[in-house]
Parts: sequence; structure tokens; C-alpha cells
Amino acid sequence: MTGRPVLDHVPEYAFALAALVAPPLAVLVPYGMAVELPILGVISAAMLWRRRQFRLVPVRALALVGVLCAWAVVTLVWALGPDHGAVTIFRVAALALAGVLAMGMARLGDLGGSRLLLAGLAVGVVAATVLLVADVTTGNGLSAEVARFKGALPLPESWKSQLNRGATVLALLVWPLALLVWRQRWRWLLASIVLAMVALLFVDSFATRLAMGSGAVTLLVVRAWPTAGLRVLKGMLVVATLALPQVMPRLPAPPVTFDSMPWLPLSAHHRLVIWHFAAERIAEHPLWGWGMDASRTIPGGDETVWIEDYYPLTHGVRRVISGALMPLHPHNAILQWRLELGVPGALAAAVALWCLVGRIQRSPELDRGGRATAAAVCVAGMVVSCVSYGAWQSWWLASLWLAAALCLAAGRRRTP
Repeated sequence: MTGRPVLDHVPEYAFALAALVAPPLAVLVPYGMAVELPILGVISAAMLWRRRQFRLVPVRALALVGVLCAWAVVTLVWALGPDHGAVTIFRVAALALAGVLAMGMARLGDLGGSRLLLAGLAVGVVAATVLLVADVTTGNGLSAEVARFKGALPLPESWKSQLNRGATVLALLVWPLALLVWRQRWRWLLASIVLAMVALLFVDSFATRLAMGSGAVTLLVVRAWPTAGLRVLKGMLVVATLALPQVMPRLPAPPVTFDSMPWLPLSAHHRLVIWHFAAERIAEHPLWGWGMDASRTIPGGDETVWIEDYYPLTHGVRRVISGALMPLHPHNAILQWRLELGVPGALAAAVALWCLVGRIQRSPELDRGGRATAAAVCVAGMVVSCVSYGAWQSWWLASLWLAAALCLAAGRRRTP
């Protein structure tokens, strides 16, 4: 790095610092991800302006988000909570702008060969892994201490870990770390990746395990058959986006699933109740939807469901689902797109996913390993989005954009 102005190293320093901070931040203060990304976006804008390289910004990605947001603005006319919906649209657009700027800066230089970026991401992942292991080994003790520090009441023993959000983010970031380790031949760091993956298998989050498994399968398939694998992935994402709202009412729901799928965690059974309720509401406004961010005020969403497991002798325990029919959002991005934005919103999301995978497939900047890594992050992120968080949650959108930027930085071909 000698012989070059200090400002020329800012992209490397910025990404290394972001990679260092993101994993432990996501574990301890996940909402802080919605602050980290804009900061990185501002730095990216300054560097792109300094080098007159705004052409590196993926404007097509921003345009696709813009189309979705434009339709969301139209839906405010009939939305149940237009004021809150307008704020949500602004946040989604602002995070998308920060994300594409970060991706633009990721294309400055050969960050995939940066040892500083590798070291930052490795230390960050190891730090987050240590925190998660401490939480698991203490029976969610660290989670309880974090909750108390934030001023929350003591958590009941039956509550799930409050660090699960960080675990899902870590399930995204291990893949660009693995690519950096493999490329730079720091084989001894493979132990940190294995440790992180093993830890994620034991955390109190079914979504994390699904993300890890689906990401690993995608990585192997796309690495072995890049063209065919990515084509199949494009089709699967589009079909799932368009068909799931129609298929959901035909899927089983509790209490039937207590007996047919006893291996599912209780939260997953509750998700099925929520998804069936969302499908019923979609059927009431199938074309235009209920309006942006209407999930939080959907009629009947605050009603409490109570379903008991009547098979204690079969399963060994008595299980009860008790919670809202729609706790602020459907915990499924595909259903939320259709519920709130109707058919136009679902089509816009399907086109965006098609273009995303198509870009991974055709990008001249990504080699075979880079494409496989990007596909793994894409699938892992989509899986988590379809079983856990709200489609418009700022911290989660920020995490997805940051993971995409790190994938691009790690996966770029080496420059001569």
C-alpha cells in the first residue's frame, strides 16, 4: 500500500471496519445495522465522487427498488396507515441508496485481495461466534443480560434468545468470509468458519439453521453447475414469489401440524397460523393489496390465537400456541409483498429477484467462486426473509445490502 495517497485506501479501510463491526453489532445491537449501512453509504458517495466513478453504482438495482417504492406510494391512497407507510417507504429507499453506493465502492480496486478486509471480517465473525457460544452455553444467559442492560424486564425462561437476529446475519456473512479465506489461502482461518457454522447449528433459531443449510447447498450446486444452478434458482424464486400466496391456504396448520410435524419448533407452528391468516386477508384484496405497511393494522391481526397440543403422551410435552394472528407483520416477505402491495408489488419483487440472480449469472466481475458465494447469500437471505422478519425492517434490509456489498467486494476477479 506504500506509494499511494492515504485517501486511495479509504475503500479498503471502510469495508474492513464495516466487516469488523457488523457481526458483533448484529448480535448485541441488531438495530445498529440500520446506522452502519448509511455511514458506509456516505463514505462510498464521497469516494465515488472523488474518483468520478459513479458509473460503478448499480443503478439498475436502485431503479428496481424505485419501481417497488413508487407503487408503494400509490397504495398509500387506500393504505390503513398511510403516515407510517410513507415513513417506511422513505426508509426503504434511503437504505437502498446507501446499499448501491456501498456496492459501487466495492468495485473500486481489488478488495477481494485485501488482507485487511479478510482480517476485519474474520475477527468480526469470530467475535460474534464467541458471543453466541457464550449465550448457548449459559442457557441464553448473555441474552438475558443484554435485555436487562437495555432496560427490559427479566425474560421468562421459556423465551427464545434475544441474540437470534445476529445469528441470522452471521449466517449471511460466513460465505464471503469463506471466499476471502479460500482466495487468499489463509487456510488456518478455515477453523473460524467451521466454528461459526457449528455454533449456528446450536443457536436458538430455526431460521438460522435453515439459512445455513440452504446456503451451503446453493453454494455447492452453483459451484459445480454455475449456469444450470443459477437458471434453476431464478425460476424457483419467481415461482415462489408468485405462487406462495395461492398455495398457502392448502398447507396444513396447527393443531394438525403438531402431530404431522412434531419436529418443528413451537414458533414455526405459530408462523403457520400467521401465514394462513395472511393468506385469508390476501384473498379479501387479491389485486391491489391492503396498502403499504398495512400488516401492522390489518383487521383482526391483534386477535389472540390459542391452540393446544392434545398429544402429550405422543410427544412427551404439552405445547400451546398463544399469540397474535398478525404480530405487526406476516414474518414472510413474499406474503407481505402480496398482502400489502397486491399483484403489482409481487410482480415487481419477482422481477427484482430475477434480475438479481441474472446479474450474478452474467456479471463479468465475478468468477465461479464469487457467483456461488453471491448465490448462497441470496438464498440464505431469502430463506430468513420468508420465515422470520418483516419485509421492511430497516436493520434487516441494511444487513442484506451490507452482505451484498461484501459479496461483491470478496467475489471480484483479481485485477492484473
